[in-house]
Amino acid sequence: MASILMIIEAKIATTYLLEQIMGACRVHGVYHEVKFLNELRIDDITPNTIPMFVRCADPLVLSWAQLLVDANRSYVYYIDDNFWRIRGENPLALYYRHPIVRKSLEFTVSHAETVIVNSSELATFVSRFNTRVAVLPAFFDFSLIRGVAQSAGEEIRIGFAGSPSRVDDLDLIAPLIEPVLKRFPKTIFEFAGVLPRGVAAGARVRFFPHIGDYATYIRFQASRNWAIGLAPLVDHEANRGKTDNKYREYGACRIAGVYSNIPPYRNIVRNNENGILIENAEELWLRALSMLIESPKKREEMAELAFRHVKKRYDLPEVSHEWASLFVDVDRRRSKNIRPLANGGFGWRKIFRKVQRYAIYIIVTYEEGGVYLVARKVARRLFVVA
Repeated sequence: MASILMIIEAKIATTYLLEQIMGACRVHGVYHEVKFLNELRIDDITPNTIPMFVRCADPLVLSWAQLLVDANRSYVYYIDDNFWRIRGENPLALYYRHPIVRKSLEFTVSHAETVIVNSSELATFVSRFNTRVAVLPAFFDFSLIRGVAQSAGEEIRIGFAGSPSRVDDLDLIAPLIEPVLKRFPKTIFEFAGVLPRGVAAGARVRFFPHIGDYATYIRFQASRNWAIGLAPLVDHEANRGKTDNKYREYGACRIAGVYSNIPPYRNIVRNNENGILIENAEELWLRALSMLIESPKKREEMAELAFRHVKKRYDLPEVSHEWASLFVDVDRRRSKNIRPLANGGFGWRKIFRKVQRYAIYIIVTYEEGGVYLVARKVARRLFVVA
């Protein structure tokens, strides 16, 4: 039996999905618990426990990784984004560019017994820090959308859902909206979580707020009955290292998808069969959308092929045995010559890391919105604590 302690910074879509796959691993003899990084205690890591840090780069993770290395304890690191290559001046990019965050990230990745990724592109990049990289298949939990009722009507809905950090990718889509709406009167664009720059919500361009809970988000997406799903990705290193999550979601929801012709989609989408792969040129995107709008039969056939492929390749029970096998192997390989997790000095180290993390938080917040935003967020935290 392998015992995995998932250590997370926050509840996000990635952590929800990982909890699903870890739950599916139970039938293969792998058990797990979840703990927030800022609540982690030495007593949580027993001699038989294998910690798995999930996307952690907070300065606190550096203290824990150093403690585990000193005690000859094995741990796993999971990462599904190239944090080193995030572009732009948004808060996420600023955060991962900070030297202390980089140091925490690189030390923790470098000393992991195994680094888990879902993309061969990301595996190649991460291997410069650690050659012990495992590429495990991504997955989709079909139980999330079982019984979801779809809205009906004659509208041809074209949709995209994502975080505000995806706004650069939507620059590829923005110029298409007006000509598509003008040419095809039944079309509607729907965006959830982010709007393209220069595009305003209106009667035929709908905007829905970001949904933080993944299960709610995926049920929302399934319920909207999108005829076409958009998956634009600007071609750069960070995007090439992403997982094919849009393909899995669109396929599972029986949505015909149009995808930028770069990894991760290039490796999985069969052009004009289970999706459309398109170069990032405005006229090509417009041509692909027009073809799908004009051909309901093609959309249905494409959506059905994608659904069958996702069901066969990504269904949670199908991939859980590969994940479980890795954890069993890590458990088997871990050193039995371990030392106690020494508490001496760790308390001061942890306090120092907390000071660092709050300093980074203030710096990033200031860059985002100046003194006013810093004051507002600090006041909000003090109010919550009080």
